[in-house]
Amino acid sequence: MTDIILPDYDQFDFFLHQNELKATAAEVHGIIAGCLCAGMPYKQADWLELVSEFVLQGADINAQAEDKFKELYEITYQQLLNMDYAFQIFLPQEDDIPLSECAQMLIEWLGAFIAAFGSAIGDKFVGLDNEVREAYQDLLDISQMDTDMEDDEENLIAFEEVVEYVRMTAILCFGELGDRKLEQVEQPKSPLLH
Repeated sequence: MTDIILPDYDQFDFFLHQNELKATAAEVHGIIAGCLCAGMPYKQADWLELVSEFVLQGADINAQAEDKFKELYEITYQQLLNMDYAFQIFLPQEDDIPLSECAQMLIEWLGAFIAAFGSAIGDKFVGLDNEVREAYQDLLDISQMDTDMEDDEENLIAFEEVVEYVRMTAILCFGELGDRKLEQVEQPKSPLLH
């Protein structure tokens, strides 16, 4: 299996800035994850339109940015398929970022995830399992949390618990709704002999 580690957050964010794409790496990843977790077919390219529509104010995505986004999409999909719960929320990993800033980035991720999930699921939402609907409602509630947090141990622990809950909720949604066709096709492959 290919490497399923997300790219460096700051480099991805800088790339967006360089290309005058007015979104954060968290928002782009939130859209991608929301589409995949809502069951959008893996090979369907609608997710790219949602990235443009929801977080880039309808801006055209140049070929270089499209390649970067597709790479992030592939990694995210592989993480969601991984049976060891490899999926990660795309947030900066540095220890020196103020907690309030990290919380704001989580809110950005959630806003994008919720918008993409809702758009991808559409009318099928009413027929979803109660557990998935409640989890989605929890994400809506969390997206309203106050981001003005002091940098202390108690708040850090609480924030990490929220991030973990959001992460596991996304995994739950993908487990219930996600397109697992690639997993079924690729697993029986045997090595090629030359």
